[in-house]
Amino acid sequence: MTSPAQIPADWDVIVIGGGPAGSTAATTLARAGRRVLVLEKSKFPRFHIGESLLPYNRAIFEELGVWPKISAAGFMVKRGAQFWMGDGTRHTRLDFSNGSFTEFPESIQVERAQFDQILLDHSREAGAEVREQCLVHGHHADAAGVSVSFRNAQGAEQTVRAAFLIDASGLCNLTANAASLREYYSGHRKIAIFSHFTKVAMPEGGEKGDILIVRRKNSWFWLIPMAGGKTSVGLVMDRAEFQELGKKPEQVFEEAVRDTRAVADRFKAAEALSAPQVAVDFSYRNKALVSPRAVRVGDAAGFIDPVFSSGVMLAMSSAREGARIVHAALDTGKAITPAMRSYEKRTWKTVGLYWRFIENFYRLHFAQLFFQPVNKHRMVCAINSVLAGRTDLTFAIRWRLHLFFMLAWLNRHVPVAKRIPIG
Repeated sequence: MTSPAQIPADWDVIVIGGGPAGSTAATTLARAGRRVLVLEKSKFPRFHIGESLLPYNRAIFEELGVWPKISAAGFMVKRGAQFWMGDGTRHTRLDFSNGSFTEFPESIQVERAQFDQILLDHSREAGAEVREQCLVHGHHADAAGVSVSFRNAQGAEQTVRAAFLIDASGLCNLTANAASLREYYSGHRKIAIFSHFTKVAMPEGGEKGDILIVRRKNSWFWLIPMAGGKTSVGLVMDRAEFQELGKKPEQVFEEAVRDTRAVADRFKAAEALSAPQVAVDFSYRNKALVSPRAVRVGDAAGFIDPVFSSGVMLAMSSAREGARIVHAALDTGKAITPAMRSYEKRTWKTVGLYWRFIENFYRLHFAQLFFQPVNKHRMVCAINSVLAGRTDLTFAIRWRLHLFFMLAWLNRHVPVAKRIPIG
C-alpha cells in the first residue's frame, strides 16, 4: 500500500478559499510560476460584506496586475472617513489626501460580489486553476506534502495533494478550528446586523463616497455608500447586550436606527433591499498562523472588529506575504521554515497596530480626544496614515502615535480634551 508521503503532489500549492485573501495568494504564486489549485465552497458571484477598502490596497492591486480591471469597474471613490456621534452634534473627518504621511489619497467602496469576482477571475487568468462549489472537509500534512479532501460541485468526494496548503477559508477558519487554535479577544464578543439599502441620505460634493462610522454609547453603525445608489448599513454591538434585549435582529436594528439621530436623519426615505443578516463572534485570533506544510492568511489568520475598515487590506497583505514565503519554502523542500515563523510574528504585529485603535475606540477617554482632533505635532497626520492602511511605520509616525495614545491615557485622569457627551 502506498503511504501518503509517497504519493506525488498534484499541485505545488492548494489554496482553500477564493475571497480576496485566497485570490491574492493564488495570483501571487501563479505569477511566480507555481502550480496552484483554488478550492472555493461558493459559486461566485456571491454576497459579502466588508465593502469599504483602504487607500493602501492600491499598492497590492498594482502588484497583482489587477488595478486596471478594478479601476474600470466603476466602483465608488472613497476620499475620506467620517466619525459621527450618535446624537449628530459632532463629527470628525479624516481626509486621506491631507495626511503628510499618507502616500495614497483615495480608495474605493465596492460591492463585494463584483469585486471578489474580478479578483478570482484574475487568478484564473494568471494561471491558477479555480474550482468553485468545492467544500473542503479534511486535510492531512505529512513529511512530503499535504492531502486535502473535498466534495465537488457534482457531489463527488475527491482528494488532491500538494507540497503546501494556504488556508484562506475566511471566518470558517478551517485548519485552525481543526487544531483548536481559535481564541476570542477578551471583551469583544460582538454581533453585527446588516443589510443593503437605497435612498439613504449620504454626503455629496467633495465628501461623496465617505464612509460614515456612527458611535453610540456601547455600539456603532457603519454606512458605506456604493455605486448605483446602494448603501451598506450595519450595527455592531455586544452579543450579551443583544441577548439581554430578547428581540429579533431586525427589531434591534430598526430601534437602534430610530434612537440614533445621526442615522435616523439619513434613513427618512431609506428602503431595504433585503432582510437583515447577522454575523456573530467575528473578532478572534489564532494561536498559530503556520504549521508544517500550511500557512493561514486573511480572516483564517484572525479577524478584528471592522470599525476602521481594515479587513480587506489586512487579508490581502497577509495573503501576499504568505504566498511569498510559501514560494520560497517550496525551493527548500522543508515543511516549515524560519521565514514562515517570521511571517507569523509580522502578521500579529500588523494586526496589533489596528487592534490598539479598535479597543480604544470603545473607551470614553479615547473617544473624547478622537472626536476633538488637534493636529499639533502632526499627530492627526500620523493617525491618518495608519487608518489609510499604512503599516510600514517610520519613526516619525511611531512617536506621534505614541504621543497620541499617551494623551488619551492621560485624559482618563486629567481633562486633556474638553469633556463632551459621547454616544
